[in-house]
Amino acid sequence: SLKMLDMPDIQVLKGTAIALAGVGAGIGFALFTEDQGERGRERGTVLSERMSTQITGGLMEDVEVSSVGDLNSLTSQLEAALKESGGVKGEEVAISEEEKRRMEEEAEDGW
Repeated sequence: SLKMLDMPDIQVLKGTAIALAGVGAGIGFALFTEDQGERGRERGTVLSERMSTQITGGLMEDVEVSSVGDLNSLTSQLEAALKESGGVKGEEVAISEEEKRRMEEEAEDGW
């Protein structure tokens, strides 16, 4: 039983070595990526705020990311496109306040 305390099992040594190598590689990759980002900023190749938001949203599963800065402008653009395509008449787009409240209540899911 004292022999086990003197020398760890070879599998434990291998596992420890692999774990340390993985941590070292992860730190190395993080430093490399950060350095490349800094070099890119120095060259002036910076992502726009919109593109950065879209990339972040694509990588995060549980967070909603809006690529639209102003919801009213999007709504106006969609209404104009509908009218232009002939898919809807001008009066059909208008929604009453009561209908808006009903739609908000339906959309509310408790989150």
